[in-house]
Amino acid sequence: MRAVVALFIGLAVVVVVRLVMIQVIEHERHELQADRTWAIETKGPRGAILDRNGFPLATSIDAWEVHVDTRLWARSEFQPTDASRRLAELLRAPESAVLSLAAQTHAGGGHDALIAYGLSNALGAQIHAEALHGVQIRKTSSRRYVEGSMAAQVIGLVGRDEQGLAGLEYQLDGVLAGEAGLLVQEVDGLGQPIPFGPRAERPYQQGASVVLTIDRNLQWLAETTLQRAVEQWHAQGGHIIMMDPRNGDILALASLPTYNPMTIDLDLPESMALLRTRAASDIYEPGSTMKVVTMAAALDAGIVSPDTTFVDTGAVVIDDRTIKNFDLSYHGEQTMTQVLQRSLNTGSVWVAQQLGARTFYEYLYRFGFGDSTLSGLPGEIGGVVTDSTDIRWSPAQLATASFGQGVAVTPLQIVQAYATIARGGVPVRPRLVTAVITEDGVQRFEPQTGTRVISRQTSSTMTWMMQAVVDGVLGHPAQVNGWPVAGKSGTSDVVESGTYLVGESLASFAGFAPANDPRVVVLVRIDRPQGETYGGIVAAPIFSDLMAQVLPYLGVPPTAYIANPGDWDTAPGIDPDAAQETSDGEHEQDALTADVADDEEPASPVTYIQDEEDDQ
Repeated sequence: MRAVVALFIGLAVVVVVRLVMIQVIEHERHELQADRTWAIETKGPRGAILDRNGFPLATSIDAWEVHVDTRLWARSEFQPTDASRRLAELLRAPESAVLSLAAQTHAGGGHDALIAYGLSNALGAQIHAEALHGVQIRKTSSRRYVEGSMAAQVIGLVGRDEQGLAGLEYQLDGVLAGEAGLLVQEVDGLGQPIPFGPRAERPYQQGASVVLTIDRNLQWLAETTLQRAVEQWHAQGGHIIMMDPRNGDILALASLPTYNPMTIDLDLPESMALLRTRAASDIYEPGSTMKVVTMAAALDAGIVSPDTTFVDTGAVVIDDRTIKNFDLSYHGEQTMTQVLQRSLNTGSVWVAQQLGARTFYEYLYRFGFGDSTLSGLPGEIGGVVTDSTDIRWSPAQLATASFGQGVAVTPLQIVQAYATIARGGVPVRPRLVTAVITEDGVQRFEPQTGTRVISRQTSSTMTWMMQAVVDGVLGHPAQVNGWPVAGKSGTSDVVESGTYLVGESLASFAGFAPANDPRVVVLVRIDRPQGETYGGIVAAPIFSDLMAQVLPYLGVPPTAYIANPGDWDTAPGIDPDAAQETSDGEHEQDALTADVADDEEPASPVTYIQDEEDDQ
């Protein structure tokens, strides 16, 4: 019996000893082994963002990060050591800050503390050569925006971890970001990799590069032109958008105020507002640029023709609200072409009333208002259209919407609507990305068109009428010497928190050229200019200046045409002696003469108006 007891006691002792070995001795061995093994995530380089011609706008360069194995520094309880002192010297940082970063990571259960990033090759190599206790150098990348603030609100920026924060960097983060790899290797007591030691590696994958529709040269032109205009008019900002109506390519998109992604301080509250792509995310009342859409709808519905007349009495009363022309003037019998040339509010109201609310709003939706253009820009919204099905709607809203008040749109929506007219009545989606380049090849994206909005005949007629607005007026400031232009100016009120700001305006001009074979649609909007407020005075000359440079750059040859004063007396639907006055308040003067060539409509002389002031 004693032998049996002794045997059990002996076995118990063996078990206890083995447990001690497992729990204490082998635990220490495994802990030491863990201390001697580092699992390192290797970042895949982010893909580049290129302009349409392959010029880099955003790219990543090699850089280095400094990491500390907190388990090794924890043995000294994160007190100053030779390693921490020397690392702080090399980084030109307080030693207390270096120790604090390591201690905070360790306290949170982490073993890998990021101390510094974005180091140059030279500094990275120097720290690596010093082989400091617990310190490792890892290769990574750093984002660079080659042109600084150029197209910043389109391109966006990345954060410290190279994840997209705004713009296409955010929207296409899953495409641009590389796939991380993993490196497991044995290190020595100082935390340095053991040469030829055991290691396992899963290689990283580089991110794809993205080719934009943006043309770097046109973007520069748009931005410098906008900057000069804002300074000239002491304005608070503005937009210039250029789009190829044939395929929807956004050739340039400039907005002010903007930011430099290399220097912006994201900790400042005001910085966040600068990150928005306001051309797609902010809405405004478009003013008289909307009259083109109203007239196109009426033409397409067969309600009016360019020669249809109405009697302008200078005012119309709807829901006890009196709507007047900008200068309180009246003009008697007017054709629809004159309604656009003079930008008569009363005429637009009359046209909308002939259409009826249901048909009018149907055309607004068909033109894309109320829905996103699906451009791919982050934060894009569809605007606000309050139609007759809304309980808040009233007939007065139909009237004001006809001339661009009481509806809210984005600048990009106006560009898309004008492009629809320019390209024969079929909308095209604004496009910012043409291709994605991966290690496996190139994926190209084709233009996306929508359902026909207006007939080709309506598009042709509307283009002719829009050309009459510009080239049919003596000295219109939007004219471009050598090319026929179709367009419309607009002046709208500034709305903040649901309130109209007295004395503040948004001056705009939208149009396309050449009118007979459109190659580019341009919107110019200057926000809250001082001294002058009207789109025809402020924005139209900017449009003209841009077109005079853009068309030759795109290789569009001038159209030979000369003034023919005799056409003024024979042009349909116009009083050649009538004074040209627009809702923008300026007198538009002097013009080149052109015939609009169109396969589906007989060539007709543009309607010309001579300013009475020129005769006085």
